[in-house]
Amino acid sequence: MDGISSRPRVQGDPSSLPLRQSGQPLTDGAGLLTLRSLWDRLDLGSWLDDRLDDLPGRFRPSLMVELWIALLWYGGGWLSDLRLLKRRGIRRLFGWARVPVPTTFGRWLRRAGQPVSEALDELIRRLVRRRWTRRGVPESVTLVLDSTVVVRYGTEQAGAETGYNPRKPGRPSHHPLLAFTQETGDLIGLRWRPGSAWTADGVTDWLPELVQWLREAGVEEITVRLDKGFYAERVVRTLQELEVFYLLKIPNHGHVRDQLGSWRESTRAEGIFEEAASVHTSSGRLWGDRLLSLEGRRPLEGEDALDLDTWEVTETAHILTNKPGIHALTAWRDYNAGAVVEQRIKELKQLSVGQTAVDDLAGNRLLWTLGGLAYQLLHLLRSRLSGAWRRAQPKRLRAWLFRTPAKLTRHARQWRVHLTGEEIAGGLLPRALAGLRGPPA
Repeated sequence: MDGISSRPRVQGDPSSLPLRQSGQPLTDGAGLLTLRSLWDRLDLGSWLDDRLDDLPGRFRPSLMVELWIALLWYGGGWLSDLRLLKRRGIRRLFGWARVPVPTTFGRWLRRAGQPVSEALDELIRRLVRRRWTRRGVPESVTLVLDSTVVVRYGTEQAGAETGYNPRKPGRPSHHPLLAFTQETGDLIGLRWRPGSAWTADGVTDWLPELVQWLREAGVEEITVRLDKGFYAERVVRTLQELEVFYLLKIPNHGHVRDQLGSWRESTRAEGIFEEAASVHTSSGRLWGDRLLSLEGRRPLEGEDALDLDTWEVTETAHILTNKPGIHALTAWRDYNAGAVVEQRIKELKQLSVGQTAVDDLAGNRLLWTLGGLAYQLLHLLRSRLSGAWRRAQPKRLRAWLFRTPAKLTRHARQWRVHLTGEEIAGGLLPRALAGLRGPPA
């Protein structure tokens, strides 16, 4: 095998680098041992197999789920990427006898979509409760609901329909709905929907289920945060019946402004709107709850300005809430704190969630639910890390942890993982594995 010739005029060693073939297997995914440790410590495989023992197939359901989670952590996202788990030593890290080919995995998605999705929905919430049991159940939680649009190219993906698509108008898409907790960053629910679904479709049926689960988990105070895509009277009525607090951003419609009283300038609005010289607030009533509004204004300048026109509106925001005694500025800041959900959705995309789709509705739902489980397991792992690694995104963890190189050797019928001395001394992988050996989450 040819090598690389020497490099003259360099600082250091200019000698050539020959390329040699080794009989010992190497891997660039030693960091996936954290997934194996977490999976086995929580006994997820036994739970899934017991729950889905009547599901037919050559491969166990727990194996198929573990395969896809490992692939998402590793950096794959397409069915054809399953071959990466077979060729790069990862199969030996997990002890898998075989890795199914893409066609086999695709048939399993179509056959097992509905029952496995329901089991994984339950499993995701079990993981959240286990994490809360160890760290303490939060007394108050802000439940953030948001949707995302996944553009589809082609006609073979079931549910790929034309609907709301801000990036590619007119292009078919999928439009799933997600529910996160703002304070803890946990994913507690995911609903897959076709691209033609309106943002608030299914919310009135889903909210009672989410609120009931949070109350059963021990949460005393629940606040629901919704953006203006969920603006509908039936959504507000559902929130009122559930007796939870809520913050709902609503559009700047004429009938909304008609409910407001007089405007007054606020002296505590520094940093609210960037382009505004001053911020004015107003309040009113809508559907029995408080309507709080903010308006950024700045003086008109230029020769074309009339004497009567002394200012122009730069930005307007309306928040509908049932929180007693809350000021408009406080409501706006509390609502903006929930914008962290955009970061959570970005992390799902870094895990390649929704990257691939199949020609089956239940199969596409299962792909999204598998992605939700991958996120929650990753979030559980992050809580065992220290320092800034607790906030590390999947892309950074993949580069510094999951893609840790190692050598695999076999002795006495047992595989061993060899890391470099530098990695053992100060690397992230040994510390992560040590953290996972602590008390169960």
